[in-house]
Amino acid sequence: MQRWCILLLLELSVVLAQSCLLAYGENVPRLTFAQLVDGIKANFEISQNLQSYNGKTVEVQGFIVPAGPPDLSFFLLSRVSSIGNYCCEAPVGQDETIYVFAAKGSKISYDPLRVYKVRGIFEAGQYRDKAYGISLFRMRQAQVEEAIGAKIMKVQEVPAPSANR
Repeated sequence: MQRWCILLLLELSVVLAQSCLLAYGENVPRLTFAQLVDGIKANFEISQNLQSYNGKTVEVQGFIVPAGPPDLSFFLLSRVSSIGNYCCEAPVGQDETIYVFAAKGSKISYDPLRVYKVRGIFEAGQYRDKAYGISLFRMRQAQVEEAIGAKIMKVQEVPAPSANR
C-alpha cells in the first residue's frame, strides 16, 4: 500500500510539473521588433494594442548589446547585433531597442552573434531613467536564455526552376 501511494504521488508530481511548464511556456505572448515599431505613433505615442502588454510578462528575441555593468544586470536588446548590421540592415534606434533589467541573480553568458530569448515584465511608453536615459520599451525582472534555432533573417521560399525550357 505504501509503495502504491509513493508511486501515485510521483506520477502526480510529474503531471503537475509538466502542466506548469506547459502553462508557463504557452501563455507568454511573444512580441517582435516589428510589432514595437508598428506600435509607435506620431510624437512617440504608443498604440493601445502595445500598451495592453504593460505590466504583463512577454517574450522577445534579439541580440544583447552590453550597455551597463559587466554582469549584464542591465543591457539593451536589439533587432541587430552590436558588432554589425546584417546584410545592409538600417541602423536601429529607440524604436527597435528594449532596455532590459535582468532578474536578480541571473547569470548571462554573452555572445554578440547569438540570438537570445528574453522573458520579463514589459513596459511601453517614454520613460527617463536617471542612470540609463530615455527609453520607449523596457523589460524588468527578465530571464535570459539562448534562442536556439532562432531565425535572424526572413527567408522566403524561392520557387523551383521550371523544367520546361
